[in-house]
Amino acid sequence: MFPQFETMFWLVFGLAITIMVLSIVAWIIRIMKGGKEVLGQEESENQLVVKEREIIREIVKIRCSYCGNLYEETLDKCPHCGGKKL
Repeated sequence: MFPQFETMFWLVFGLAITIMVLSIVAWIIRIMKGGKEVLGQEESENQLVVKEREIIREIVKIRCSYCGNLYEETLDKCPHCGGKKL
């Protein structure tokens, strides 16, 4: 009927298939190279943010007046002899 129409149809169809295959191959290569954007997720979303805070406490020890051993100032009794803090 229209030989030019059939030829144009197959040219456009082949061109569309070729473009789709090339874009899929390019996408796969970008994923394998470790691109920044994979499946719509940016790199910044995947990073874990860790916040640390260092607390320094001073431990003061006092000497027991009964047995002479050292123990922490926060305790009310000596852990060695049970003597009360003066």
